[in-house]
Amino acid sequence: MLQRLAKVLTKFTSAARIANTSRRTSATSAATNVHSGAVLEARIKVGPTPALTGTRAASSLSNIQALRGLAAAMVLVHHAAIYAHLLRGADRLLPPLDALLGPWGVSIFFAISGFLMSGLVVRDPPLVFLSHRISRIFPTYLAVVALFVVLFAGLGLSFGGLTPLSLSLAPSGPRSYALNVEWTLVYETSFYVGLFLVAFTGLSHRITAVATLWLGLLAAAFLLLPEGSRDTIQPPIYLLPIMVGCVPFAGGLLLPRLIAAGRFPPAAGLLFLPLCAACFFVEKDVARWLGGVAAVLLVGAAAAGRQIQDEGALSRSALALGNASYVLYLVHAPILVLTAWALPAQCSGLIYWLTAVAASLGLAALFGPLDMALYRALRRHIDAAPPSTLKRWLAIYLLLFAGCAAWGSVETARNDWRESRVRMALAALPPDTWTSRETAANAIFNHGVALPVSVQGALESIERLSWTEALVTAFAYDPAQPKRTFLLALYCSGRLIHLDRPRRARKDLIPLLGQENAGHRIGYRMQIPAEACVSDPAPIAIIVDTKGGMAVLAVTSASPHPLQ
Repeated sequence: MLQRLAKVLTKFTSAARIANTSRRTSATSAATNVHSGAVLEARIKVGPTPALTGTRAASSLSNIQALRGLAAAMVLVHHAAIYAHLLRGADRLLPPLDALLGPWGVSIFFAISGFLMSGLVVRDPPLVFLSHRISRIFPTYLAVVALFVVLFAGLGLSFGGLTPLSLSLAPSGPRSYALNVEWTLVYETSFYVGLFLVAFTGLSHRITAVATLWLGLLAAAFLLLPEGSRDTIQPPIYLLPIMVGCVPFAGGLLLPRLIAAGRFPPAAGLLFLPLCAACFFVEKDVARWLGGVAAVLLVGAAAAGRQIQDEGALSRSALALGNASYVLYLVHAPILVLTAWALPAQCSGLIYWLTAVAASLGLAALFGPLDMALYRALRRHIDAAPPSTLKRWLAIYLLLFAGCAAWGSVETARNDWRESRVRMALAALPPDTWTSRETAANAIFNHGVALPVSVQGALESIERLSWTEALVTAFAYDPAQPKRTFLLALYCSGRLIHLDRPRRARKDLIPLLGQENAGHRIGYRMQIPAEACVSDPAPIAIIVDTKGGMAVLAVTSASPHPLQ
């Protein structure tokens, strides 16, 4: 099979090389016009890299480098606030703001990636393009995972997410990941494989048309898909191309042509702030769209505008943070967990936050240069390798990518079918079942669908994230059957508000679970419309297993949500 795939790669690569060579002169000249001091990626000698993985500093795109650092810092602040709340019980001072900082940072990463890849897919042969991308993502990622596996094991702490599907970074649906941030890398690797296929078929010169059609598909999907299914951060392969998270990447692909043609004024970046402000007043799916568009405008302005110089402490710090942004992105979540473990319980949330952020930045500063040196060395080897070697390795990678994506996506489709069965089981009970916790418990018992008493869990909180979104946190597990999974259904005023699967392992519950079960996903973080439960002082959380067994979750406080 590998030989057959390698032959196919040879055939199409030859055709693509002929097509690309015939157009390279015109494409390069069109894509390298200088506009307001920016030389575009198809010609400049910048170490071409994905948005989430940093690059060599280049004066011609120093603004983009600084944006990388800003985006990584936004994600760090976002997660530090969440972890301080979850692991240390600290209050979130500005929940609406810190809840959006992470998505905004990721959107900037994706927009940068689209902007850079639009030039690279034209400049590099398809085999070289994908080889560079793989070498940028995986070696550092796997090295960081190995580092924390050893560190956590040495401290006697659990470290999950080490399954082949998770480590493959293929789009395979909801997974537990080792570093808890890999979902963005799944999007990135999928982008790269998709662009490789575009170049592989000789269509790299049509990248603007491809991006335009993709944006049209995303807009149609946004209008046609039901609410809550348009912004899945861990989609299967058959849904990923139409998720809202792809908007900044598709938009970024258009930027080089617009800038080269003089159709993108740097002042357009000023729309970033009002678009971000609008995110506070709309639902999550719409906010993702607005944030994606805002990120594209900001990246376009950064590329088209006057570039910062490597002079002065501030500019040098910004560029250094950009160089270390990939390492910072990878290491910060495990550092947040380790900081919570290491600090005494009496330390305040602010001390935890400052310590965790400083430790994350310090580790990124330490390993960032090593990451860049490793990538440069791998690039030299790839550029010197014969095409036959690249074909063999890429054939193996593509088979693994496709196999893992197919396996996990089939599993996700099966889970979706189970979810439909759970909805049917809930609908089979009388409509007035969900008016109160007591009524629900009695109806479940009387209909003979009660879960065993060994099942434990709680509805922990419902807190406002923004003016339009609220976050529901809960957990549920069965010590007698640790592999049993439940779906969480939330009812307010007798209406089913949302149904969701467990998304997270709960490391804070290890004393209850035991180390052997620490990697199981038992935690729920369900986002709902903020107004959905305002009129109901006692929301009802129901857990349902795949056979229709149900239980009413206890509430950990008298008032689980401050939404009134």
